[in-house]
Amino acid sequence: MNTEPPTGDDLQQMLVSMKREVLTRADQQRPAPRRRARRAGLVIGVIAVLGIGATSGGVALGMIPQPFAAAPAPTPESTTVEPSETPSESSAPVVEQPTSTPTPTPTRRPFSANDPTTWTISFDEVGPVALGGAVASELDDLEPAFTVDPNSLCPNPDVYFYDNGAQQSLIVSAVDGKVFGITVGGNEQPGQPLGTGPTTAQGLGVGSTLPQLQAAYPDLERMPTTLAYGLPEWTVSDGSRHITFVLSSEDGPVKTVWVSTNPNPPYEYCG
Repeated sequence: MNTEPPTGDDLQQMLVSMKREVLTRADQQRPAPRRRARRAGLVIGVIAVLGIGATSGGVALGMIPQPFAAAPAPTPESTTVEPSETPSESSAPVVEQPTSTPTPTPTRRPFSANDPTTWTISFDEVGPVALGGAVASELDDLEPAFTVDPNSLCPNPDVYFYDNGAQQSLIVSAVDGKVFGITVGGNEQPGQPLGTGPTTAQGLGVGSTLPQLQAAYPDLERMPTTLAYGLPEWTVSDGSRHITFVLSSEDGPVKTVWVSTNPNPPYEYCG
């Protein structure tokens, strides 16, 4: 059923129809002449009501039931969008970086203080005797493997000869009370065997050949002058210190090994 109130032309037509119906009923029920005044008052009242309805839609509408007001549309609840979580440094996955493995190089071997054959010749030391160390403390480390050579008549107080009759001899040169250079071998008597003694980490020392030295040290260089009794000298350096090999001949084996900051071995220790 349509419950909407009439508006516009519909409302006007409805009012006109109501007016006609009222007038028609009034004519049909017309009383005696003595009641004309009463009928006229009734007609005038109806017309006034209809006039008011024609001129005021609000009064007419007030007489007609209104439909129930529709419930307001629900307002959607506002939703809060949570910001996406940004991973922090602590929550981010940790990617381990590969670590490089250094190329192994020959290092100082474990040695026994009583066995010079286990000592290593390096750019810094020969066995327990270190370059630059105080002579008094460094020479103490040679005992009991070595003792001062009783046959040495060297007048130079800065040169120390050591021998034990079985291994290669040692000669320690000092400057200002500190070890300046160390010679392995070279104090043997003519015809005396070289014996055994300290070697480099590559196993080279007194008795080694030139091809063996060149294979172990690609940067091995021949000294421009030969000061050690006119014998060929070959040296290798770490930048500030040297290991110099003195050969017994051009093709002969190593006669002595010199370790110092100076690549040239002494020509004369006691002169």
